Amino acid sequence: MAGTSPDRQNYALQTIFSFFLGLMVVALIGVGVNTFYQSPAEKYQKEQQALSRQMEALNIKNPNGNTDATTKAESAALQAKMNALQDKTDAEMKPWARNTSIILVLFATLVMTVSLIRSEQLRVLSNGLLLGGLFSMLYGAGWAIFSGNSVARFAVILFALVVALGLGYLKFVRARIQSTGQAQVAGSGAAGPALDDATLSALVSRITVLEERSAAAAAALGGEERHAHL
Repeated sequence: MAGTSPDRQNYALQTIFSFFLGLMVVALIGVGVNTFYQSPAEKYQKEQQALSRQMEALNIKNPNGNTDATTKAESAALQAKMNALQDKTDAEMKPWARNTSIILVLFATLVMTVSLIRSEQLRVLSNGLLLGGLFSMLYGAGWAIFSGNSVARFAVILFALVVALGLGYLKFVRARIQSTGQAQVAGSGAAGPALDDATLSALVSRITVLEERSAAAAAALGGEERHAHL
């Protein structure tokens, strides 16, 4: 039991590192997409904050609610601008969510495809990239659900499912079949090892000696039979 403890510890560290690498991959993809393709809420955040400050300034001037017609008109205009900006943000959020989900799923597919390269030699890194791709695909599917478009949601989730199944087959099923076939070929090769030149020469010499002895014995038996007939 003491000899297997380092192996178990090494396996646990590899699992933790793979999981951590997967989280870093999904974080990188999410932050990158949000940086270069900002959401409408972030795009109009400064404008929304400016309108809110103007509204607060009007409320500070009239703490008891005793406002004149001019102040009421300004307050109504600000409220109308805030409502219009909120409606604009809500209208742009759904297509943004749909496009973001598609981008995330495409990046996830790319990462999962890269994880298949030299997966046997770089197993820890491959597993980490595979986890990162799966997390990113799940993240993209979540934005697809939030997009509100039924056709887009179905298409994105279906594509994510097909990609996950295909890459899962390539990663686990086909790799296992190939490793099993290679093991069988190696086993059959080990069952009948090739003879080297020295062994083959010794075997030929032994066969030659046995043939000479057989010929001599046959000649001796033939001579004894002739003497017996005489």
